[in-house]
Amino acid sequence: MSLDLALLQATQEGERPIRTEAEAHVFLDDFAGVMAALVATIEEETALVRAGKLFEATDVATRKAAELGRYLQIRTRLKREFQTLSRLAPEILPGMRDEHALAIEKIRANLGVLAIAREVAEGIVRNVSASGGRTAAPATYGRNAAPPPSQRL
Repeated sequence: MSLDLALLQATQEGERPIRTEAEAHVFLDDFAGVMAALVATIEEETALVRAGKLFEATDVATRKAAELGRYLQIRTRLKREFQTLSRLAPEILPGMRDEHALAIEKIRANLGVLAIAREVAEGIVRNVSASGGRTAAPATYGRNAAPPPSQRL
């Protein structure tokens, strides 16, 4: 993407393009803060689900959705201004890549925990539904006044 196109997009989205080293550092600090907040929320949700505190985890999920929206917004800007950032703050980007890789691993672990919790919950619902259906059958006499097969001795 050309610098002119990046400037045009940033201006159209209401963001001032990054032009100085100080602005680059401020933006990268903001990005790191947003990513750290998202990772902390994901870790909190993972811990709650592993502990079986699913109702508390749903409250965290709402906060996670908001933080994820902010992360995606700032990550889009990072991608758009990457050339400028790599020119103005090249020493910061390698460390951020490492932190991002660790964050991705934590997100994968979170998704795995959520998938297992969902499978367990679905299994419980299926078992309750199946056992409820069996006991809900009327206990009446069958043909020729014989008790139903489950009541015969």
